[in-house]
Amino acid sequence: MDITELVDVPVSPFDVSAHLDRGYRASNAVSASRFDAPVRDLPFAIQAFTESFIRDQSPRDIHDIARYSPGVTYRSNDFNEGNANLAIRGFAVSSVPGGTQILRDGALGPSIFDFTNIARVEVVKGPSSFLYGQVAPGGIVNIITKSPQPRFEASGEAGIGSYGQYRTKADVTGPASSTLRYRLAASYDQDIHYWEPYDAHSRNFSPALWWQPSDRVSVSLKYENFRKLETPLLLQKPGYGRQSGVVPTPADPNLSGVDVPGLPDTWNSMSDVDYRLSESESLNAWIDFKLDDHWHLRGTYAKQHYRTDMLFSGNFGMANNTTFLQGRRLRAQTYANRDETLSVDVVGQHRFGATSLRLLLGAQHVVRRFDNWAAQAPNDPALGSDPTASPLPLWDLRDPSTWNRHVTIPRSALTANPTDRRSDATDQSVYAGSTMGLLDDRLLLLAGLRLTRTRNMLDNRLTQQVDRIDARKTTPQLGVLYKIDPGLAAFASYAESFVPGATILNRLDGSTAAAEPSEGKGFDLGLKAVLLDGRVSGTLSYFDLRNRRIVNDLALTNSAGSVEIYNLQSGEQRSRGVELDLTLSPAPRWQVYLSYSYMDARIVEVTGNDAAVLAQDPATLDAAGQINYKTVNLLHGARLQMSAPHLANVWARHDFGPGRLEGAYVGGGLNIVRDQTLLPEGPQSSRQSYTLVNAMAGFSWRANGRPMSLELSGKNLGGATYRPSQSTRSRPREVLLTLRAAM
Repeated sequence: MDITELVDVPVSPFDVSAHLDRGYRASNAVSASRFDAPVRDLPFAIQAFTESFIRDQSPRDIHDIARYSPGVTYRSNDFNEGNANLAIRGFAVSSVPGGTQILRDGALGPSIFDFTNIARVEVVKGPSSFLYGQVAPGGIVNIITKSPQPRFEASGEAGIGSYGQYRTKADVTGPASSTLRYRLAASYDQDIHYWEPYDAHSRNFSPALWWQPSDRVSVSLKYENFRKLETPLLLQKPGYGRQSGVVPTPADPNLSGVDVPGLPDTWNSMSDVDYRLSESESLNAWIDFKLDDHWHLRGTYAKQHYRTDMLFSGNFGMANNTTFLQGRRLRAQTYANRDETLSVDVVGQHRFGATSLRLLLGAQHVVRRFDNWAAQAPNDPALGSDPTASPLPLWDLRDPSTWNRHVTIPRSALTANPTDRRSDATDQSVYAGSTMGLLDDRLLLLAGLRLTRTRNMLDNRLTQQVDRIDARKTTPQLGVLYKIDPGLAAFASYAESFVPGATILNRLDGSTAAAEPSEGKGFDLGLKAVLLDGRVSGTLSYFDLRNRRIVNDLALTNSAGSVEIYNLQSGEQRSRGVELDLTLSPAPRWQVYLSYSYMDARIVEVTGNDAAVLAQDPATLDAAGQINYKTVNLLHGARLQMSAPHLANVWARHDFGPGRLEGAYVGGGLNIVRDQTLLPEGPQSSRQSYTLVNAMAGFSWRANGRPMSLELSGKNLGGATYRPSQSTRSRPREVLLTLRAAM
């Protein structure tokens, strides 16, 4: 667009002005803040990744982008939560079954998706329940989808890569009339054939409409359908676990999270009947009213549905921590999460001489439903409990000839440890906030408050037990930002978070109880800079966060060889550290993004009475007391799952100027992880450090006036072997050749 078109584009204060982005540098992040303000004027830490940056990363999932935000790691604890589960500053974004994992255009987002339709990724740091309701204290990720554009544009791409991978994508947008715009994005992806056995393919379909019947009213409608089928899925869970005794000994060590040695990188524990079908569906609709020159109103309706259906076998028990014999069982599970959101937001802007005022008023009504069903094949009584009683032939992990992947057990025979639970929750909230600029906006103040009332009905359809959990909480957010000079500002913020209980705890002593709400709070202190005419911008922040009463799941094998899930509600977790992110343009046609974080994220209290528990002599305790002592002994002071003290990322791109190489570009970077904890109770030997090396090179030109490009990208070029989550292994060295065309 030229400057005339930019001036004529009507921009709602609720929408991101992405057309003002400059390469990797984002112009604003209004969707993340709900205040129409530049990133540099918001008194809390936030990173916004632009469409240019996303395209250069060729991302497969949200972590490929979000990891560049300091302090973000992948957090999936299992294999039914989708690919959107992250940890920010050590805290899981979703800490309850069916909870919020991500936002989509500011509303509750899908658990699984790809990047076919994504235009922007925003990472908001710290407790932000004032803006977004039920979120963890580490922060939240908001994905912004592509919108219809006023001019016709069409693009397509096709890529082919290592291990049989290929991708195709198309995107068309433009005006259908003077008041109506459309967009349609679609894709198909075939994943690599690296693990044995493993096959996965996915497709995405995303239409959108934007209608402006008058200069005061606009209506937006966006739909997305994503489907992924894996036959079989990939599950490489380690075989070992905690010690069998109360405390670890050299003869009975704690090996929780420790990998079984000697298995090839291509190993997969799945059988010939295993599969996983994941489907995600999203519908978002907005109507915007310009009430006058100062006030705007938006009404929002959002509906999300995520469902996964799976049948899987694999490592669900080892006889002890020294054997290589693996007990195997067959399990089926369906996991469905549905939610609907209705909200109204009103934003006002006023200026009184040297003072500016932005006001936000809103109300939200959210209905959630979460269903979880599971069952597994009963144990084989003839095998007893040593090794683990297994309904399938045991595998000797040292002997590939024993890896029998043929399963004849029918799904109808899955009767052991059944689960059939449903949760229906209703959240109602009202919120109000303002930002005030004083001294010609040199001093900016933010204050906000949300009142939330929630009710959750928990239905155990096997026992016919119905429980009700009610909660009510007021969550404030305060911030101040002072511009030391036009390009440098200091800020401080304080906020609280709130996540209601959403489960009935199955305690280690056999009792049950409704989970209490988890509550977080914390503060940030930092600097924001935009220097050298925007060639240097970034944020440096120190944070200190606390989270109380977090529900953690513990999978333990009982004496009969059957896996049982217990719930432990931790007393308190704490995370504190330093984060830095910088976006640089050090020379013409150069773009650089880098980030670093140091964090100490730990469980500081397990039961609320850890000191007294650990002061006991475990030999004098009964069975329940010994289990409690064992758990506290392992978890007290332990690092949070998947947290890492040191995370660093760098990415640079250079576009060649006029001359023989005009049109060529190169890019590359590193993702560095040091001393990462896989499981809180794991020994120090299970921690991992690794570095990913990624690069790209491409050439762009015009054919008959139409932009074209050919790009070769590579991921994990150093061949690092690591564990992205507890249950899986790293992807191998990959390359992808992509041809793009536009008109």
